[in-house]
Formats: sequence, C-alpha cells, structure tokens
Amino acid sequence: MKVRETICKAKVLGKGAIIPYMVFGFPEVRSSLELLFAFQEHGATAVEVGIPFSDPVADGPVIQRAHAKALENGVNPGMILESLKEIHSQMRIPLILMTYYNPVFRMGELEFAKRAKEAGVAGVIIPDLPPEEARSWLSAAEASGLETVFLVAPNTPFERVKSIASVTSGFLYCLSLKGVTGSRIQALEGLKERVKTIRQMVDLPVCVGFGIRNPWEVRALLEVSDGIIVGSSLLEALERGKEAMLELFDQLKAPCQGPLP
Repeated sequence: MKVRETICKAKVLGKGAIIPYMVFGFPEVRSSLELLFAFQEHGATAVEVGIPFSDPVADGPVIQRAHAKALENGVNPGMILESLKEIHSQMRIPLILMTYYNPVFRMGELEFAKRAKEAGVAGVIIPDLPPEEARSWLSAAEASGLETVFLVAPNTPFERVKSIASVTSGFLYCLSLKGVTGSRIQALEGLKERVKTIRQMVDLPVCVGFGIRNPWEVRALLEVSDGIIVGSSLLEALERGKEAMLELFDQLKAPCQGPLP
C-alpha cells in the first residue's frame, strides 16, 4: 500500500487524510500493536510509527516522555521491525516510520530500508536528515520501494519548498509552526494561506502536522490541505488511557469524513 495512493484515494472519496502518530513501545510493546489495530478499525488513513530515540530534538515534552518510556521498556529498531513484520498481513493501511537518522545509520541505510519493507512499512520520515544529504538514503529507499516524506517549516523559502518537494514521495509534510511538537498553532489564517500556496506549487499531497488539537483546527486546515497528522494531543490522551485517546481520535477524524470544502 503506497502512502500517496492512499491519500489520493481518500481525496477522490471526498475525505481528508488523518494520520495519527504513536511511539512504538509506549506505554508498552503489546499495547502498541493493539493501538495499530485500533487506529485501523477507527478509520485512520495511515499510521506514523515513531521509533524511540534518546534525543528526539524535534519533539516536545509529551513525545519525549513517550520516547523515554519506550526505551525503558527495552524497545529498539530491530524489535520494532520484527514486531511490525509479524502483523504485516493484518494491516490494511500504510505504516510510516518516523525515525531520527542515527538508528538508520547504525543499522545501515540499505539494511534498514530492506527490513522496513519486509516489515510492511510503506514510507519513512527522517526529520534530521536534510534532503541535500539524503542521496544515499533515497537510493536505498527507492531500491526497497519505500516512499520518503520530507518536511517543510513555516519559514522555508518557497524556492526551497519546490526543491524539497522534488525529492519527496508519499506526501509533503508541512509543519504548522516553528519549534517542537506539541506547541499550539498561533496564526491559523496565516498558516492556511501558506499551505494553500504550497499546495498549488507542488505535485503531490500536502499534509499538515504539529500542534493540531481540536476538530475546528482540522476542519480549517482541510480547506487548504489533503490531510493532517496528529501526535502530541493523542499521546497526552493516551497517558490517561487507550479509550481517552481513541475518543479524541474519533473527534479529530470527524471533519475528515467529508464532504470537504
């Protein structure tokens, strides 16, 4: 299952994509697998699966706590890939790995890409790998049939946005704010104008992430984008329990069901 095809299919059906983010191993390994199935049953377009890392520089306190707990639980990249491989045949939606570059480098880019593909992974996000330094990773990913999602920030010049989009597959990840995950969106109308412009510039789906907490934010962003990614708010709810997190996910998913503007 390709990420781009899945997002485009949702669009044809008049729906917006919703991609929840989870940290594998939080709150525990078994519950992570249960969450993947729960997201699938609750209508997620795809799931972004975070590989825990000791120094998640792009992430705020909520996701940092989840990374720390997962590492406490003994989770590592090899274990995650093996766990995903075991359930691969039961997944009907794409899985996207979110990992910092260090675990990829340590395993070896070719080996990581190969094992990710064998585990049923469709795409990979590496937030600390600049596109200019990603040539060898992109080659490994393409050889394994993986899509690579790059990010653009609110202050990324439009010419650079075009350059980043030219080596991106799956979708272009448009950050809603500068800073770390979990911060709040401050200037929604300005963000909408920027996303609208980017979407007109690039030839692939555009999804927005960071700071999305409320259904009205989802509804507003779907006026100008193809989908949304939600992480910190869901993990914060998960600290209260799985049911609290799924209740919030269903609330955020509702505007994605269409009809879109």
